[in-house]
Amino acid sequence: MQTKVVLAKTATYYQPVVSQGMSEIFAELGGLNNFIQPGQRVLIKPNMLEGLPPERAVTTHPYVVTEVLFLKENLSPEKREVFQ
Repeated sequence: MQTKVVLAKTATYYQPVVSQGMSEIFAELGGLNNFIQPGQRVLIKPNMLEGLPPERAVTTHPYVVTEVLFLKENLSPEKREVFQ
C-alpha cells in the first residue's frame, strides 16, 4: 500500500493564503469527500504542545485548524470536534 503525502508551502499565515494552500492540498488528495461522508462525525487532532503564540510555530497554527474545521467543500459532517 502506498501512502500519498501532500504539502503546500505558503509565505505567510495570512488567512486567505492558508485557505488557498489547504484547498490545494485537499484538491491534490481528490477532495475531502474521499475521506468524509455527510453525516459522519469528524475528529480533528491538531498538534498542541504548549500554549505559545502561533508565531513560535510550536503547535498547529490556528488558521490551519480553522480551515479544516470549516471544510470548504460543502461537506456537512454531523459533528466536528477538536481534541488534544
